[in-house]
Amino acid sequence: MNPVDLLASIIRKHSPEDIWRDSPLIRYRMLGNTNRGEIGEEFIRQYLLQNGIETGNGDRTSKTDIRIGTVQLEIKTASLGANGTFQFNHVRLDREYDYLLCLGICPHDIVFGVWRKGMVAEHKAGRLVRMAEGQGVTFKLTKRLDEMIPVRELPVGIREILSERNNA
Repeated sequence: MNPVDLLASIIRKHSPEDIWRDSPLIRYRMLGNTNRGEIGEEFIRQYLLQNGIETGNGDRTSKTDIRIGTVQLEIKTASLGANGTFQFNHVRLDREYDYLLCLGICPHDIVFGVWRKGMVAEHKAGRLVRMAEGQGVTFKLTKRLDEMIPVRELPVGIREILSERNNA
């Protein structure tokens, strides 16, 4: 056996199962983080529009990722890891938004979670961990798959948020 084949066989023995093998969404995993975020935002815009909900904002210079009526949403996108969790990076509490919407990309499904910014700041959406030691601006939020909601329920969730806002 040549050295490359030997190393490849050892790597296979020590590698976790690839949950993304044969996934229709595998190309998402090959993108850079900026592209992943842009794809997540565009997906949310188009999916909501297909369900009769118009959105605003959405360009690179906007202070908010998406606006629906008067509701401002910050969107974070992450893919499912082998350990069954998503890590939503660069969550910021110093930006102006009303809700944090986390979009989780699974090998064969899409899920989401949405929380008021105050809930995020109070750790009611989950534990925030600093992205880098000694700074307090950007955080990561780790969520288990079983804590997320199937994306088909997103339009209903957004309509509930809009209804709450209109009744306030």
